Amino acid sequence: MLKRLLNSIAHKMGYAVVEAGDHCTYDLEQEARQHIDAVRSHTMVVYEKLVTLYQQAVFCERQGLAGSFVECGTWKGGAVGLMALANLAHGQTRRHLHLFDSFAGIPEPNAAVDGEAAVRFAREAGGKADGQLVALKNAYRETGTLAANKELLEERIGYPKTHLHYHEGWFQDTLPQTAAELGDIAILRLDGDWYDSTRVCLQHLYDKVVRGGFIIIDDYGCYAGCKKAVDEYMQENAINAYLHHIDREARYWLKP
Repeated sequence: MLKRLLNSIAHKMGYAVVEAGDHCTYDLEQEARQHIDAVRSHTMVVYEKLVTLYQQAVFCERQGLAGSFVECGTWKGGAVGLMALANLAHGQTRRHLHLFDSFAGIPEPNAAVDGEAAVRFAREAGGKADGQLVALKNAYRETGTLAANKELLEERIGYPKTHLHYHEGWFQDTLPQTAAELGDIAILRLDGDWYDSTRVCLQHLYDKVVRGGFIIIDDYGCYAGCKKAVDEYMQENAINAYLHHIDREARYWLKP
């Protein structure tokens, strides 16, 4: 009873309660936990999503899957940092890591498509939910700045700067300008929350994901607009792939 209560509280904060004698429930979990601890202060992503992401990154390294690791919506860089650590531990060569973010916060959701939960989230943060590309103030306890991302990846982790690429700005502005230059993608992780943000990422980046590569949608089960963008894109492009659950919110599929 006590452990269930503590796990419930900890899960909301992005942690998991584990007893000393607990056996591992994920492949590579002991190794993953050590690396998750190293990036924990730089991510709001919950444990289930992080340990699964580590497994996925290691799979790409062990299978020699070509391409960059790309995240759209990085906050302070923790999820990218975890992929970087997987590459350092298991990769034969360094991968290029691409971080797309405004580094100033998330934009306003659009009440017309993003759903009740998104509207409530925006209005509680003092926003209008009118779909404008302006930073939603007070959305999170801290803003994920470019400096915070660089501090983790370049200083703490020590990933080579030549393989780190920061794309600063709204996805709608940066992706049309840079997508053509990215080359192959092994992991595409989308954490843009809203319909427009998710849709534009899929439109510009999905075709670059290699066969067998991972597409990860952080907010599929959380915000209606995110789910709508994914479902529409898959239907319009005849993508017949099974959406695997990571937890209540996140899904992923392997590119057919």
